[in-house]
Amino acid sequence: MKKHLKLSLKYMLNYPKRTIAMILSIFLSIFFIVTMGSLSQSSRNADVLNVKKATGAQHVIFREVNQGDIHQIQSNPKVKKLANMFYYDTWMARNGLRVNLLGGEENILYMEDTKILTGRFPTKGKEIALEEWVLERLNLSKKIDQTLNIPLQQGGEPQEFKLTGIIKDRADEKSTGNMEGYVAYHKENLLGREEHINSLVEFKEKTDIPREIKALGKSLNLKDEEILPNKMLLNAMGNLEGIDWELVKIAFVLMLVGGMVIYSVYNISSLKRIQQYGILRAIGSTKKQLIYMMLGEIGIIYVIGAILGVLAGSVFVHLFKGINMDLFTVEGLGGKLDIILISPRAIQLALIIGLGSVLAAGGRAIWMAGRISPIEAMKRNTQDKKIEFKDREGWIEGHLDISNRISYRNLMRNKKALLFTAITMTIGCSIYMVGSFRAEMFDRDREYYNNIYKSKAYEFTLNVNEGAPIKQVYSLDEIKELEKLPQVEDVLARGVVYSRLEFPTTALNGNFGRNYLKYMQKRDMALRVQSAAPVEGKSGFAFESEDKRKTTIRNTILGLSPEELKPLEKDLKAGHLPDLKAEELQGLVYIPKATEKGTFVSATGKEKKEPVIDLKVGDKIKVAYPKEGYEKSIENYLLIMDYEKYKEAYIDKEITITGMIEELPVQDNFHLGTSNAPYLLMTEEGFKEFTGMDGYRIISIDMKDNASRTQYQELQKKVQKLSEVIPGTNLMNQVELQKSTEESGRQYKTLRNTIAGILIFISGLSIYNNINYNLLSRLREHGILKAIGLTQRQFKKMIQFEGLAYGWISAFFACSISFLIQLGTFLYWAYISPFPLYQKQFFLQWQPYILVLVINLIIGYLATLGPIYQVNKTEITEEIRTVE
Repeated sequence: MKKHLKLSLKYMLNYPKRTIAMILSIFLSIFFIVTMGSLSQSSRNADVLNVKKATGAQHVIFREVNQGDIHQIQSNPKVKKLANMFYYDTWMARNGLRVNLLGGEENILYMEDTKILTGRFPTKGKEIALEEWVLERLNLSKKIDQTLNIPLQQGGEPQEFKLTGIIKDRADEKSTGNMEGYVAYHKENLLGREEHINSLVEFKEKTDIPREIKALGKSLNLKDEEILPNKMLLNAMGNLEGIDWELVKIAFVLMLVGGMVIYSVYNISSLKRIQQYGILRAIGSTKKQLIYMMLGEIGIIYVIGAILGVLAGSVFVHLFKGINMDLFTVEGLGGKLDIILISPRAIQLALIIGLGSVLAAGGRAIWMAGRISPIEAMKRNTQDKKIEFKDREGWIEGHLDISNRISYRNLMRNKKALLFTAITMTIGCSIYMVGSFRAEMFDRDREYYNNIYKSKAYEFTLNVNEGAPIKQVYSLDEIKELEKLPQVEDVLARGVVYSRLEFPTTALNGNFGRNYLKYMQKRDMALRVQSAAPVEGKSGFAFESEDKRKTTIRNTILGLSPEELKPLEKDLKAGHLPDLKAEELQGLVYIPKATEKGTFVSATGKEKKEPVIDLKVGDKIKVAYPKEGYEKSIENYLLIMDYEKYKEAYIDKEITITGMIEELPVQDNFHLGTSNAPYLLMTEEGFKEFTGMDGYRIISIDMKDNASRTQYQELQKKVQKLSEVIPGTNLMNQVELQKSTEESGRQYKTLRNTIAGILIFISGLSIYNNINYNLLSRLREHGILKAIGLTQRQFKKMIQFEGLAYGWISAFFACSISFLIQLGTFLYWAYISPFPLYQKQFFLQWQPYILVLVINLIIGYLATLGPIYQVNKTEITEEIRTVE
């Protein structure tokens, strides 16, 4: 065996270019799979961590439990951590802001992925801990042990609480403006709430979590609605342990490309050495020994390439630390890739793929060397047998001069080699061209979308809190002042009114509609229990009339400016925009879609979603709103939810539906304005006529693209100041999120182009080697041509024509196949995908086509330089004696 390996090493050293080409092919394939697999694994891990930050570390929340239930949960051996909490009250701050006060154990900080920055967590009655941003929002100092005078929603005199701790900000709550404070899980605070405790549970690793949740919930005798699994976290954990099919697909593409390179390089190398194999056989080497030698050569090349690939991939992946994780996860939550994991699965897959490529590619060469006779091998006279002369001249040949005609015939006599070369290059080029097309397609669709739904790309949004009286609005003068700011590009303002919509019960869309109402009713009732809002008469999300012919449902009315309403015409699913000159009140209607179970998220990803109410263009609907209640500044929540009590304050009007939309240009971000309920969109004039309201509750501000950091900070302060004009107004700032998204897009393009570049490079090695060998293997023919009068200039032209022809044909294959894939990609995303494109217009991106053509021609040209030099330096008589 040692002798075979030594001989293998000698062959490798005698043919360094081919050896390096094969090692490089294996190295790049394994390097790329290890890098991509590790990035994917790291990003999935980061996805889990980010979901924990956003939704909590708990796998499930058991609601409405008591102390006995808690003891039972604690005694479960599969429970890793338990945190108990309850709703204490709502802090009614002087500036109109509300802070939900929760009683909780200190473990709740672990579940919420936060910690105490200063001080300690509350342990006694009348102690409280708050986040830094909450203190800032309430204009309170960050002094520990200060006494806070807190008015509570449930009435009574304001109570004094000692601030014992400052909590690290939670990004999700801060971005949504959801303010919470923690009081102690203490018997004084728990009094009267002993049966309304929520237990947050995290299970140990290697636990069948869904099954354990179900079993534990059953043993506690809890209803389904009292068991709240953390579905986002469970899905993210499932993805972490699941098979990365994208990586598998990339790996097989690399196996195909790398295998083709190794196949062409090693087979050509074997053909070059066929005479030496014949001599070895003639002096006594057996077929078995010859095969061992060739397997040794392949094995050494594989081991070197594999070791280099794994090491380089493991090191290179650390360069991606800190990039946006949305590059590698479909449902990323933003954030950076702070922890890099080397994926054992990716290394295993890479090694298997590399070995498969080598064995598959080397198999034919080994088989051929084993079956050829020693005499035939030593003569190396197989070429003449394959030459076929064609007397009939084709149309293309008739338009070529003599040198190019010879090149053309040389191409056509070995169509398999030509086809192999074209296919090899097509794979890498197609991945680049299709990837470029997809990116451009989604970029154009995003731009088209932003032109329709302009405000979704705006940096700042002010949303007046649902708790503020509906007549508290921003005036037109305040909007104009905003527009005058030098940093501001555009301002969009809308009127908002919470209302009730009445429709025929028969318009409910079967189970989709009925189960939707049940689901929304449960959500509203859960919120009412949490907030301790009174339940009187017919209240909640929806209810039927006494004869059950009509159903009344919660609804939100928006008054939009012509600037925001006009672009919606491009995305109407039916009908037209409201007519400003119409005598009747008109509007566009948005109806939410739900699954047949009434939910908005499909558990399998394949459940069909349909509009919950079957309303059509031309239908007349009755919309009612509590005008008198709004004028008296009665709490919006009570006016809408306790309809029976306040129905005398309502007035109703008939609205004609002129169009249907499936997406809202803007929405109220509070519970009463949820997009899970219908919306009515009216013109500003129609809104004022219907409601009598003259003002705005949702304002979107577009900052100029060239605004400096200083200008951004100045604008942020002014917008913050404006938000404080109406207490409780929610301020959303998307500047950092947009920067992160743009950076993610740039990183994705770089990564995609790197992938294509590696594949094109690997493919280019194969093409270069094939063309180079096809030309050099015909030295005898070239010598004969020169002997009968072919000049050096004609010979050079002939060889270059052949190399460029390879490039043209490869480019034609690549561009043709890429075009068909691009067309298929567009048709899928435009008409078949569950999330279709908004802009259904096919386009042709000419730049990648030109680039692919140029790359193929350059490779074809470069491949001719070696043969031209080799032929020119060799004597004619020596060339004629050469037998390949």
